[in-house]
Amino acid sequence: MHPRYGRRLPLTTKQGLFLAHASYLMPTLTIVLAMLIHGSDEPRAIPFFISETDATGWQDAVFTFGLTVSGFVQMAYAWHLYHTLDAEHPKLWFAATCAGMLAAANTVLVSHFDMYNYINPHILTAMVAFGGGVIWAYLAGRALGSGATLRGGRLRRGGFTMAAFGFIVMVIAFQTAAGEVNPTGLTTVEFLNQAQDGVRIAAPAEYILVAGLMVCLASFRNELLAKENQTTTNRKDNDGTDD
Repeated sequence: MHPRYGRRLPLTTKQGLFLAHASYLMPTLTIVLAMLIHGSDEPRAIPFFISETDATGWQDAVFTFGLTVSGFVQMAYAWHLYHTLDAEHPKLWFAATCAGMLAAANTVLVSHFDMYNYINPHILTAMVAFGGGVIWAYLAGRALGSGATLRGGRLRRGGFTMAAFGFIVMVIAFQTAAGEVNPTGLTTVEFLNQAQDGVRIAAPAEYILVAGLMVCLASFRNELLAKENQTTTNRKDNDGTDD
């Protein structure tokens, strides 16, 4: 066991697993529900960015409340994983945890900085949330090393590939289209309308990016279960209950 910074959260095994499920199910349900509401309410265009659902109405309430809670849940989850799992590279594991918590904190911020009224803070917090999530997924996989389960490692590699691919395509596609638009005097909606050729590629790429990050979050459930099984086995050995 290597020393860790700070104190672990007072969670039982079941509570830790509940946190694992909540870390990816809550943002997934939030995003899907907000997009369904937005898509049924005469959206600007299809496809659209996830953040476009943070508009006036029920979609705004779902988006803001859901992602705010999700961000805090993910911060708690990252800290719980840091104190629960044994990593082959402890310093890298701590760096991965910091990246994950930074990404989660910006998930909270981006839910409050909507793209219609706070475009610059929105872009900044969204890029940190997405970019931080991709970095966290990569560093976490490297840090766990031999401490990772086979299934968990496969899911993280697949999730990281999806997230990294989506992030790169999203940025390139949108920046290419946006660079051809003069934003002077345009509202966010007007600007997006003129850059829609890029949004047609960037928005689906964003969906892939988010899905990849959710896969990475879900992957750690395998390590938590393996850790619990190992603890149970050791306890039985120490009690002399094994045959």
